[in-house]
This record gives sequence, C-alpha cells and structure tokens, in this order.
Amino acid sequence: MKILVAVWVLTISSFACSQSTSTGPATASGACAVAHSGNRDTVIIKCGIGAEQGKQLIEILNKILANQQKLSPDVVMQKLDEILKAVNPNVPQKTYYCNGLWRTVGPGANADMVINSGGDTAALQQMIFLVNARKFDELRYLCIAQMKEKPEWLTPYLACGIAYLGLGDKLNAAKMLKDFDYRTGPAYDVDACKQMSDYLHANLNQ
Repeated sequence: MKILVAVWVLTISSFACSQSTSTGPATASGACAVAHSGNRDTVIIKCGIGAEQGKQLIEILNKILANQQKLSPDVVMQKLDEILKAVNPNVPQKTYYCNGLWRTVGPGANADMVINSGGDTAALQQMIFLVNARKFDELRYLCIAQMKEKPEWLTPYLACGIAYLGLGDKLNAAKMLKDFDYRTGPAYDVDACKQMSDYLHANLNQ
C-alpha cells in the first residue's frame, strides 16, 4: 500500500456584517503561509514539506505498514524517543533496573559526566504480591498505570503479561512479552524479572 503525502489546507470562513469591501483574491507563499481576502474572509493556511522529506516519510510509513503485524505502536514510539535522545547528546540517558531503581548518566552544568540515581522498589513488591495472590485484574491495572508513569521501566510489561495470561488473554500476554523482549537487557536478566520472563516464555511457547 502506498501513502501519498498531501498538502494540509485549512479554510475558515466567517461572515462580517460591517464590512463591504474586498481586498482581492487571497495569495500565499512559503512553506507555511496565511492569506485572507477581506469581506466574508476566507483564511487559507498552507503547509508543505520538501520533496526529499516527503520521500523519506513515505518510505518510513510504508515500512511500518508492511510490518504492522509485527510492530507494536508503543515500541515504535519508544524507539522514536530513543532516536531523538541520541540526536541530542545533551540529554542525560535514563536506565531502569528490574527492581524499579533508575540511573541517569549524562553531561551536567559543571561537569562532563554526571550520574544520578533514584526510584524505589515499592511497585515491584506490590506486583509480586499480586502475582502470588493471583489477583490478576488488580495486577493488570497496576502494571498499566506503571507503564504510563514510567515508560522506560520494562518490569511492568512482564507483570502485565502474567496478568493477561492469568485472565486467559494470551494475545495480549504475548504482546507484553514481545515488547519486553524487544527492549530488554542485562539489567533485567536477574531475580523476579528472569523468573517472570521464563514463566511467560514457557507458557506462551516463545
């Protein structure tokens, strides 16, 4: 499937009771330009992109469409965030560990490299409690909330995978595991994360 990049045109019309003059036809120029035409104004806003940018955008969208069964929208957005951070080397990189603690490494105001750490293990302990208590519905709500609050932390994906599996939803369980596997690293190959990952792989045959 091909996607055509169209020029965005927004037309706004309004009736002016007190005006009776016209300034002539509207004209606009530039990448993003505005033109209007007096009485009963028609305001036209036109925005466009260059030919090379349009070609690259079409290639990206076609690649996403071709792999839409394999790609998760969440993963795509997360990778875009990673790319944007890589483009800007002045943004400290934040890394989460399995237990919910995190560390940032990057340039500081008065130093070439600054390391900060923080976080807590309370959310992990609550998720482990709900897993052991087999309270899968509560676990699902908790891990979804954690995913929204801390999108870089991957442990809630495993917890959600177990929650969905416990609720009989293997499709979403597999999606959670797939997203985790795509982004995981050595920091998650320990303790509760390894146990949850092994459990999901064994029960989902992945």
